[in-house]
Amino acid sequence: MSKSAQPIAGSIARALEKRIIEGLHTQAVPLRQAELAAEFGASHIPVREALAMLAEKGMVRIVPNRGAMTVPLSASHCRELAEMRVALEVIALRHSVPRLTPGRLAEAKSALDAGRRARTLTRRARCNWDFHRALYAQAERPFLLDQMESLWRHADRYLRFAWSKAHHEQRSDQEHDGIFEACAAHDVKLACRLTREHIIAAASSVQTLLEQEAVREASAPSPRQTW
Repeated sequence: MSKSAQPIAGSIARALEKRIIEGLHTQAVPLRQAELAAEFGASHIPVREALAMLAEKGMVRIVPNRGAMTVPLSASHCRELAEMRVALEVIALRHSVPRLTPGRLAEAKSALDAGRRARTLTRRARCNWDFHRALYAQAERPFLLDQMESLWRHADRYLRFAWSKAHHEQRSDQEHDGIFEACAAHDVKLACRLTREHIIAAASSVQTLLEQEAVREASAPSPRQTW
């Protein structure tokens, strides 16, 4: 892709990401390149790149000979992501918490405060990951941190779902406070326990809502989803 097409692809990806997040589709929705190119007034090249960006975030699945489809939210996927996050983030905490510097703690506190002030879910989500990232930074495990970044990209939709549908913001903030205090005290065991409980609590809220939604959809006619 040419450099001139990169900003266009990024703009298209952000617009589609917003639709996917706000739509909260529980069923797969096709994303047709020709229709998107016409809508955004772009060639197929930046549209294809935009879809690839969303596939990397786990929001879109590229199916050979069928094109791109939105990845629906699912209770089982949410549970799997939570289990993987717990496993990796506890490892990161065990290595990072004993080495946390005042500077890293200040970064985490700044992200925590910024998240409380955030006026959009996008900003709040960014602050959330910045908070966790600062607490894990001293683990000195770059491959581990890369794997967690990948999980966070996939978990982002579920995080926003928890805040927008399960009204989980206040509980999340309170749990973050407890995690921060444990890390500031270099209490590895407590920090690990609170982080595990924090991840599982949010995932459980999302799972319950998605399971309820699946039951409702199963008993209702399926309307044609469009963009």
